[in-house]
Amino acid sequence: MTTAVRPGPEPALAGPQTGGPEPAEAIGPDTAGPDTAGPEAAGPDFAGIRRALADRAPVLADLTRAFAPLEAEAHRLLPRLAALRPGIGDTPLVAVPSRAGRGTVWLKTEAANTSGSVKSRTAYALLCAAVASAGTPRVRLVEYSGGSLAVALAELCAPLGLDLHLVAPYGVPERLLDQLRRHGAQVTTAREGTGFLGAMDEAVRVAEREDRHLLLQHCAAAGAALHREHTGAEIIGQLSGYGVEPAAVAAAVGTGGSLTGTAMALRGAWPDCRPLAVFPAEAVYGDERAPTGARRMNGTGGLGHGLRQPLLAAFPQDYFSFTAVAYPQALQAMRHLRREHGIAVSASGAGAWLGASAEVDQGPRGRNAVAVVASRGTIEEWEHAAGT
Repeated sequence: MTTAVRPGPEPALAGPQTGGPEPAEAIGPDTAGPDTAGPEAAGPDFAGIRRALADRAPVLADLTRAFAPLEAEAHRLLPRLAALRPGIGDTPLVAVPSRAGRGTVWLKTEAANTSGSVKSRTAYALLCAAVASAGTPRVRLVEYSGGSLAVALAELCAPLGLDLHLVAPYGVPERLLDQLRRHGAQVTTAREGTGFLGAMDEAVRVAEREDRHLLLQHCAAAGAALHREHTGAEIIGQLSGYGVEPAAVAAAVGTGGSLTGTAMALRGAWPDCRPLAVFPAEAVYGDERAPTGARRMNGTGGLGHGLRQPLLAAFPQDYFSFTAVAYPQALQAMRHLRREHGIAVSASGAGAWLGASAEVDQGPRGRNAVAVVASRGTIEEWEHAAGT
């Protein structure tokens, strides 16, 4: 069901790094909404976001820093953040058979977070980092997102009274924009034909024009650290309770934060656990081409133009294995998991299950793997699944 893909050529923009590649979470395990780049996409050079990604690219040491002290400082400065913490994390781990039935895939079902997706964790980490680094709760924020992260940020910022400006790609559903505005966020959409990179680039301009702090999820070491100390630690505790040792951990990549964090944690406990970066076949990691309008797993994919996710690029080149899943495969897997096992998962979660299945379905029977499932899926994804 899945095919291995070679990472694209080294990007011109990468800042300091200690190694290899990774695709773009289309931005988004969340990050991406529909990519609408067309003929105009060749025009923009996206200089603002190229510069921001290069300037703030983390190195491996950044990703291994402790999250807990940063969180404690953010709670001191903004006590209401601590009140929101109980609704984030401690999500279920559900065992299902692998695709060919030769092993077991443990689904980390992130829909149990308050916003309904793994991006609750990311948004919380971004806010903790922003408040702690500013030394004050009076921060004015801007971020780009085409889906789950935007919702999570808007839902957290509203009760905290934080001033939030969100930039979405052109063509995201109007229902999403309305939802964000209802939470009090200011919303801007990027120019038609510029895809997700257009939203990223516009967020840089908004930050400069309005004197806002750009959260820049693609360089957020705090997000990876939170996943290492919390998501990964949860999985270790849950699997250890069953006496299970995983052969692999798979996650669809938008920014790469959930994969890098959980992989670091699980490899710390089980050094032979193999991290699998799942990209859409329509937009592989480090893709040199301009993004296209092809449908793909929501919130995932390469950024295009040879750009690589900085969180992945911080690792040695052989740290991750890369797997590509085409959108029709992911939709078929969504239907299968709901029909056969009664579990609703996003297309990216289905892709992670396929990647994990490919790992345990080869070799001896009875092996185990973990798949991070970002959410239950969007309305649009389920409409597509029903129509295929």
